[in-house]
Amino acid sequence: MSQNWLFLKHFLRSPIAIGSVMPSSRHLAAAMVRCVEWEQTRVIVELGAGTGVITQEINALRRENSSFLSFEYENSLRENLAQCYPNVSFYKDAFRLKDHMVTQQEDKIRADCIISGLPFANFSQQQRDNLLNDIYDVLNPGGLFVAFQYTRQLQPFLVSSYDKLNCHKVWANLPPAYVYLCQKTSGSKAPVDVHRRGDERA
Repeated sequence: MSQNWLFLKHFLRSPIAIGSVMPSSRHLAAAMVRCVEWEQTRVIVELGAGTGVITQEINALRRENSSFLSFEYENSLRENLAQCYPNVSFYKDAFRLKDHMVTQQEDKIRADCIISGLPFANFSQQQRDNLLNDIYDVLNPGGLFVAFQYTRQLQPFLVSSYDKLNCHKVWANLPPAYVYLCQKTSGSKAPVDVHRRGDERA
């Protein structure tokens, strides 16, 4: 079964969790990983792995001794990826991100880069706020949060929370997607409640 048909099958079964009828294009995947300094990146987290288009890019570029944690809610997609990438740690629930950011000795670890393909617009307001705050909390100072979205709904949160932000649109994707590159340079800004600021939609 091709990636496109596999993705469509899961979309039809669970459209809120999947968020798109097609997997990310290679152009979008390249845009998501292009600005990461891979030699300096020790801990990478991927949220919403899907069929693994971006997973493949990350795994090919990351340094050999880095840690790679990937989250995918759909069981069959996650199990397929685990077979393809035995050196990646796969987990089901991105909303338990903080629970998995620990060592076997229960020491907390932080991410240098978090790359997300999650459909934030499909989550409830509370789910969205909680997850975005968790992402911010587990990032190291200097860490990157890279996310693609089909609207500008996240922009108020990202502008208020991150020290540096870039956004550009990738047209060679179905549908075209906004790629947000956010850097937490000082760790001094606090996450905000997106709902109180209001959403900006495309």
